[in-house]
Amino acid sequence: MVDLEGMSFLEGLPMRELLAHWISLEGDKALLYEKLAEKARGMEIEGAVGDMFKLLGQEARRHEKKLRALYTREFGVEIPAVNGPSLEELSEIRELESENDVFAVLKCALELEEVAERVYSILAGKIDDETVRAIFSYLGSTERLHERAVESLIGDYDYRSGVGKRGWRLSSR
Repeated sequence: MVDLEGMSFLEGLPMRELLAHWISLEGDKALLYEKLAEKARGMEIEGAVGDMFKLLGQEARRHEKKLRALYTREFGVEIPAVNGPSLEELSEIRELESENDVFAVLKCALELEEVAERVYSILAGKIDDETVRAIFSYLGSTERLHERAVESLIGDYDYRSGVGKRGWRLSSR
């Protein structure tokens, strides 16, 4: 479940600090997804799961790179460390220890993508520059696409495993 207190903290940060903190969290998100992809491959879990984690890791790297470029343009080269909530504090993301964990970890990944979408919405609301706002909106829309892809994988994985019914939504929307 998304930590509402952590989200409130992020919403209260000034633009510069929020951007700096989110750059760090996008990097953490990339590392997390890369680790999950490796674990899934090592445990020979269905290829689509590992592929999804790999894709999400690559996307997080792209977002981190784009955000660094924006930060440098707006505020300078040095990106300060901001003491704020970690990914683990914002969601219930956990390790992938066995195939039995796949469903729960995918649900947590969905949660992380929802958090990311919300952060991009907050960033877009804090900036006056139309071009930068459009970039944040675009990044938020890619997070929505990630949510849909993870939801689809959860539904497919769940359906094939016989755990639930196809077509139900896990998202809070």
